[in-house]
Amino acid sequence: MPPRLSISSLRKGLAGVTATGLVGAAAVFGTVTADAATTQTGSCVDGGGIRWTVKAIWGSTYTSGGVRKIAINYAGWTTNGRAVPTDSTVRSYSGDGTRIQKLTWSGVYDYKDGTAYRVRNPRNPASAPGKAKIKITLGVDGDGHGSCSVTFTQPDSAGGGGGGSASDRYEADVVSGTNAERTSRELQALSSEACVDRYAERQAARMAAERRMYHQDLGPILRECKLRAVGENVAYGYPSGSAVIRGWMGSSGHRANILNSSYRLLGVGAVQSSDGRWYAAQVFGA
Repeated sequence: MPPRLSISSLRKGLAGVTATGLVGAAAVFGTVTADAATTQTGSCVDGGGIRWTVKAIWGSTYTSGGVRKIAINYAGWTTNGRAVPTDSTVRSYSGDGTRIQKLTWSGVYDYKDGTAYRVRNPRNPASAPGKAKIKITLGVDGDGHGSCSVTFTQPDSAGGGGGGSASDRYEADVVSGTNAERTSRELQALSSEACVDRYAERQAARMAAERRMYHQDLGPILRECKLRAVGENVAYGYPSGSAVIRGWMGSSGHRANILNSSYRLLGVGAVQSSDGRWYAAQVFGA
């Protein structure tokens, strides 16, 4: 069977969800290989003895405004606790050491005993393999102890020595491809967010387990993630994250979700069924 796509959206105050099935062309999308992505992990112990586990995912390079850039798909952290008052800073640096962005966040977060990550989406620097950096600094807010830091450096080549499962690489390519399409049109890159990501992961897993494509009820996402609008793209049969992005961008409805200027958040799930077919879900939030 050829790859297939479907789209769904819901805004606060609207009662219904409409979904349209769209057929992709196997001859066009069936042979595309995934763009590479590299997952880097690390850990540090703050002054109070709390160990933090951190992760960064470097995606594909792309050109924006004549500058070759590297996508930073994911900068996240977790720790072994639940309602943890957290003080965090994520800095991104260009290849010459210039700081290009500083993202700070303080608040209480449920890390679900180390299984849930708080995620930021740093500004993408100009590509400088071995030189561009992300630095994540963490500590327990208000404990009076010092923080700790982990620095990640852009890999020499995406995928070179990187870890992560096939699902991780597929999802990273979807995030990278989505943000490359947006930033090439001067739209804001979408930030990974744990709540919408959880729903995307669950939907992909359900579709793969049942070996069928369908939309989930978007109402619970709207409420639990405290959103004013939510959208979803789903697909199956596309062999890579880059392939499914090409499929979605070739369809007006899916393209509209990807390029919707009101969306700010993104969650992605990708799971292979028992017969080897990929099922993917993309959840957008505003």
